[in-house]
Amino acid sequence: MHNPVPSDGVTPAALPHASDKRHILTVGLDDYYHAEALKGSVHRSQWYRFESRLERNALLTLELLERSQTKATFFVMGWAAERCPEIVKEVARQGHEIASQGYCHRGVREMTATEFADDMARSRDVLEGITGMQVLGNRCARPLVSPKDLWSLDVVASQGYLYDSSLLPVFRSFAAQPWRRFAHRHLFENKELWEFPFSTWNCCGSLLPVAGGIYFR
Repeated sequence: MHNPVPSDGVTPAALPHASDKRHILTVGLDDYYHAEALKGSVHRSQWYRFESRLERNALLTLELLERSQTKATFFVMGWAAERCPEIVKEVARQGHEIASQGYCHRGVREMTATEFADDMARSRDVLEGITGMQVLGNRCARPLVSPKDLWSLDVVASQGYLYDSSLLPVFRSFAAQPWRRFAHRHLFENKELWEFPFSTWNCCGSLLPVAGGIYFR
């Protein structure tokens, strides 16, 4: 299969043979009241008022992963990690990767480039302080669904992250850049960032999201 060659500082990864494919499992470690669907009803300043279910559900998830002998990457919000540091330590102790999901669950369209960089740096400092381990990966609080959002990958790369998993190339939003659907290298100045997009299904030329379990509810 031929990979299209981009002309905008992106290098597509060689597509693996079917027998070489590996599944990547990720978990978002945040609470139910952080959901995008509640954004208009639950302001960040009111988060403290809600009962947290993060620790209970995280322990159930860890038990399930242990039974299936599976390791995952947990994308953790810095705000949540500060309030539940012991569960973050337990996730890391059981051999799962801790990656950043930003500090306070703000989408890139809610921030300037400087604010976004500060948010990522703050989250990483919190997570590394709790686990004592280097944080290599990032996932934005809101998926990147348009070419207009790609500036944020430059910022992620400039912050020294090695990989990102924020891109959601749905419908025909990235029709001019078909390689964005697959793992690819995003280059910015002298930095190299691997992007691992959300999984999609090609239905009659339109990409539909299939990861996360929420899109058709």
